[in-house]
Amino acid sequence: MRLSLRTKTIIGIAFTALLLLLVLVVTVFNQLNELVDNSVKKSADTSVALFVSTTKNAFLSYDLSSLEADVAEILTNPNIAYVRVKDKEGRIYVENGEPTAISRPFREDNTVATASDGIYDTRAPIMVNTTLYGFVEIGLNIASVTESVSRARNWTLTIAAFELVLVGLCSYFLGSYLMSQLVRLHEGAKHLGEAVDKNNYQDVFISVRGNDELSELAEAFNQLVDKLKEENEQRQRAQDDLKDLNALLEVKVQDRTAQLNQRNVQLENANRDLKETQVQLLQAEKMASVGQLAAGVAHEINNPVGFVSSNISTLCEYVATYQMLFTQLEVISNTQDEDQQRKALTDFKSLLTKHDMTFINDDITDLLNDSKEGLQRVADIVKGLKLFSRVDSDEMQQHSLNDCVRTTLAMVNNQLKYTCNVETHLGNIPDIAMNVGKISQVITNLLINAGQAIESTGQHGTITITTETVGEFVNLYVKDTGCGIQPCHLDKLFNPFFTTKPEGQGTGLGLSISFGIAQEHGGTLSASSKEGEGSCFVLALPLVQPVSPPSDEKDKT
Repeated sequence: MRLSLRTKTIIGIAFTALLLLLVLVVTVFNQLNELVDNSVKKSADTSVALFVSTTKNAFLSYDLSSLEADVAEILTNPNIAYVRVKDKEGRIYVENGEPTAISRPFREDNTVATASDGIYDTRAPIMVNTTLYGFVEIGLNIASVTESVSRARNWTLTIAAFELVLVGLCSYFLGSYLMSQLVRLHEGAKHLGEAVDKNNYQDVFISVRGNDELSELAEAFNQLVDKLKEENEQRQRAQDDLKDLNALLEVKVQDRTAQLNQRNVQLENANRDLKETQVQLLQAEKMASVGQLAAGVAHEINNPVGFVSSNISTLCEYVATYQMLFTQLEVISNTQDEDQQRKALTDFKSLLTKHDMTFINDDITDLLNDSKEGLQRVADIVKGLKLFSRVDSDEMQQHSLNDCVRTTLAMVNNQLKYTCNVETHLGNIPDIAMNVGKISQVITNLLINAGQAIESTGQHGTITITTETVGEFVNLYVKDTGCGIQPCHLDKLFNPFFTTKPEGQGTGLGLSISFGIAQEHGGTLSASSKEGEGSCFVLALPLVQPVSPPSDEKDKT
């Protein structure tokens, strides 16, 4: 149920007044009861004490006539209902008074409230020094007292009810007065909502009465309406201006759209040209790497091919010797004449002696083993070249980084062996997903750069290659004892076209491309160096490749 503010005000004031009246009535009743109890108890105690002092001698002397006379005399008091005198064993000496009061059992009362029959029962002992001889029991008629107390309570309740009615009327008129201005404010607020929708603020203002806080609130409401009216007019003017600007803006947007479309075409052409240039630069860097390797690879292939060719020539001579021996054996086996057989056998022995067949038999095995080793070296070099040739492929496969190091060393060995020693400390690392060709290119660039850094010192140095697993990455360390890198160049080391080599000896793309390949694999390529002491490059590749976004998302980015 929804109550109005006026109803809440009236109920609140009336409830507060009712609580105060209840507290007042309860307090008055308690004070009245306490006053009556004290008065009745004092009167009863005084009466019984006086009667005890009057009848003590007669009771002790067992003068019953005097006792009866004293009892009759005290009963002349209309407030005394009965009197009873008894000894300490409870034997009644004298009793007189109202029959109904005498007939009921005696129960001593402490308060008026416990005297429900209208008679306040009390008693006092008859004592000499500390010896108890009997009791005097008296009943006081308190009907008049209780009637007076009841009238006082009724008057109190009547006055409280009348006061509550007055408070209710006052709260009603006060609530009506307070709500009259609030109702006008409420109606004005409702009209204000309609005015906002219709943009019409003419009939929204409310009248201001009096000079209190509600009047100030009404005045503030009218000022708010004025402000809203002014802001509405300004907004309407702004909307009109905005329509004009929108029309002008549409024309400009069409012109700018045409210009943007033209710029987009130019950007697409420039982007296409940039991609073609990037491909050409990558190919140029690849060809530069191939050029650096070509002489060394040719030398590495020519050496085993040369001694394999020499071994084959020797083997051809040995084959010719075996052919002569087999021919002589055929002659021996086909001749029937003993003299001819004897002569052929002699010739066969002389051939064996002449050609030293023991040496030939031993040498054939060595020649074949050397030839197999040389051909295996050629096969390893060709395998490395095949891996290097797949640098443009995006194929990822599980491969060992240690195998990439070994294969690359076989390719660049001829270029490094005249300037430095290569030490390898290849750890026990797991296979990881990689593009073998691209990682081989990175290792090739690092080894060639390390060799050139050592060569520039004019001394025979050392390249140390180390692999290990660090956390979630497999790390490759290429450390050299070359000339080192200046601190000012370290931040620009992986920038495209930046090189510290003399003009004509480097494109400045090797480390930049290697850095990009490391990022493509979800890894990093970093460098540290001390000028004059050498450099250390660290290639870190993740054990688990991160999930790549779909191809269409790549195109969007």
